[in-house]
Amino acid sequence: MLLSNFLLFIIMYLISFHLVMSGDDWFLIWMGLEVNMMMFIMLVYERYSIYNIESCLKYFFIQSMGSALLMGIFYLNKDFINELMCLVMSYKIGAGPFFFWFPSICNGISWMSCFVLMCLQKIIPFILLTLFLSFCLFFVIIVSLFFGVFGSFNQKDLKQLIAYSSVYHLGWMMMSMMSLNMFWMVYLIFYMMLIFPLVYFFGKVKVDSLLDVIKMKYKKWFVLVMLSMAGMPPFLGFFLKWFAFISIFILEYFFWLVLVFSSIVMFYIYYRVIYDVLMVFFSYSVWINRIEKGNNMWWDTMSIIGFIVGMMIMLIM
Repeated sequence: MLLSNFLLFIIMYLISFHLVMSGDDWFLIWMGLEVNMMMFIMLVYERYSIYNIESCLKYFFIQSMGSALLMGIFYLNKDFINELMCLVMSYKIGAGPFFFWFPSICNGISWMSCFVLMCLQKIIPFILLTLFLSFCLFFVIIVSLFFGVFGSFNQKDLKQLIAYSSVYHLGWMMMSMMSLNMFWMVYLIFYMMLIFPLVYFFGKVKVDSLLDVIKMKYKKWFVLVMLSMAGMPPFLGFFLKWFAFISIFILEYFFWLVLVFSSIVMFYIYYRVIYDVLMVFFSYSVWINRIEKGNNMWWDTMSIIGFIVGMMIMLIM
């Protein structure tokens, strides 16, 4: 990603942002979204990478479909515009049941491009979501948390892991939006501060899988970042979720319980990643074979049940 390309993207991004925010009709909003999409494709495009070209084509197709649906909403019954806008914007950012395209595109682009896709590309759709809040957003939130958590299981590819983690954090941002309308901005800023050092480091050392992490020298730094991603105090990830918990107290108890449960499971997933990396100090060849063959699903299931039961006992005591 060249600096000149990135600066051009920022300028055009601000123009698209201005079109969406100041537009007094749907056509200007649609135009702002299209400018944003084209500039992102120009930013991440790499001529000599077949996987990158494939990801750009996928992104163009997905976003074009979303824009076509958005244009179709203008001619439908206005009674359902909030629900339809919620679903279309969720589709464009890869949230809820529309997550399927997000990990595959992240897998074919660079780490810094992943950062732009996971963070900057969500701002404009989220602003539109705040204008069309509806109850169906709760369905999108629950599905985002579910697929974000369980899609992260047994991931050896780090881009896939971070992509599913981003889908999971989308659920948190949307939940914050439902409780305090603009708190999602605070959450997104914290998330950007959390994720940027990770993707920058992985891009520098060219790390793509867990095996690459095990072979590199900077394991301690990786462990610290993973602890922060897991939400371990006193790292940034803990305060990110702590502020979000405070913001959702006004919601129903069920949603609060879903977030707590998903946080425990996500913590376990990052704990397993840290555990695999640290065990290399004691038995390199054994753990390399273990990761290459994949984890035992039965062992994972029993371990996570024991972990959750232990956490519940600690809370009761």
